[in-house]
Amino acid sequence: MAESRAPRPPRSALLRAIGEALVELDPPLSVVAERVLGLDARIDLVARDERGGVVVVCVAAEGDDLARFTDALAQRAWLEPRLADWRQLAPGLGLDPGRGVRALLLAPRLDPRVLAAAQGLGGAPIEPAVYRARRTATGWAVELEPVGPAEPGPDAWAPALESVFRTGLEEDDLGEAGSEAPSGAF
Repeated sequence: MAESRAPRPPRSALLRAIGEALVELDPPLSVVAERVLGLDARIDLVARDERGGVVVVCVAAEGDDLARFTDALAQRAWLEPRLADWRQLAPGLGLDPGRGVRALLLAPRLDPRVLAAAQGLGGAPIEPAVYRARRTATGWAVELEPVGPAEPGPDAWAPALESVFRTGLEEDDLGEAGSEAPSGAF
């Protein structure tokens, strides 16, 4: 039997619904640009927080979160040195270049590698979150669920393995000769 999937909104409707959902976050974000040209690609949304901090919002389709994670890092790095120019072009936006740029990565499901990489960056330059889109009487609505840092459980990391030789040799069998690799050993 084929798996039944919920209908997906068109990209423009999804971005509009995400923009509306960003206002509901704590602290809220307001969209200042949509589909703006960034580094070699379009940035889905650029938003600002209540204190003028800028947030690059990258929206991933199902299974695309690893690639979009990289894109979020690149777009964030590209936009940061341009904030002073943006502020000069649009002073009414209230952007504060001194607050830097964060990124928000939204995906229907997040790969554990994305969560580990986001946590490994430290300082939260990329915040992963899950989105769920649903059809309403008037269009589409999106719910956002921020994902905090991963808390590894007791079985999350494998214990360190002891180094063993596949040949069955032991350190003592090698003696002095073990310190020099014979030519062509690789």
